[in-house]
Amino acid sequence: MPKIIHAISGPRNISTALMYSFAQRPGCAVFDEPMYGVYLKKLDPDHPGKEDVLAQWPTTLEGVRNEVAALSSHDEIYLKNMAHHMHGEPWYWVKPSAYVFWIRHPRKVVHSFAKVIDTMSPFDIGLNEQWEQWVQLSQFPCPKIIVDSDEMLANPAKNMPLICEALGLPPRSEMLSWAPGQKTYDGPWWPHWYANVHKSTGFGPAKAMPAPLRPDHEAVVEATRPAYAALNDQGLQFE
Repeated sequence: MPKIIHAISGPRNISTALMYSFAQRPGCAVFDEPMYGVYLKKLDPDHPGKEDVLAQWPTTLEGVRNEVAALSSHDEIYLKNMAHHMHGEPWYWVKPSAYVFWIRHPRKVVHSFAKVIDTMSPFDIGLNEQWEQWVQLSQFPCPKIIVDSDEMLANPAKNMPLICEALGLPPRSEMLSWAPGQKTYDGPWWPHWYANVHKSTGFGPAKAMPAPLRPDHEAVVEATRPAYAALNDQGLQFE
């Protein structure tokens, strides 16, 4: 059986770059936002590329489960999931070997998210859902870690091995770089969201904290800040 790493993030949190990083591990398959089709079918939000996702991605839990099972010949499977896609959904469709929760300061998330979708609610950012899910999964026996992606970016060469060790994975130097451009495992929404990450060949520096945003966006920041703080208090510590 493969070792399954279930990564739970919010949008605009270098989650795609992190997926590219794990895809460099020998024997590791990645699955881009496995629950996105389920989320779109259930809630019908106005997202760019929605019709392509619904046509190409599984829209039921059984469909997601079958897609994960199709990757079982690999040694490892990295699931890049979004916390708000899992809201109200059961966890039985996958039995992970480890969980990693990727977090980022909500002002940075909102500032980046607004470049594609201008009108948003706290739910779209996923931090409140991440905190709820972290509490919910606390009873699960497998390794579980929280990582502030900006803290990881301070020194990827030093910090990614620490993350791997905490997840029960052997560190791999290959995780620090990848080829530019579109990937075969990109989700069908890539034309709307992945322009910048397709230019990357590795991890760049963390972005500076944006100045306070316009009032409706700053309201989303304030609504999710307590969840971020609670998660960050339990995050993996780097020296």
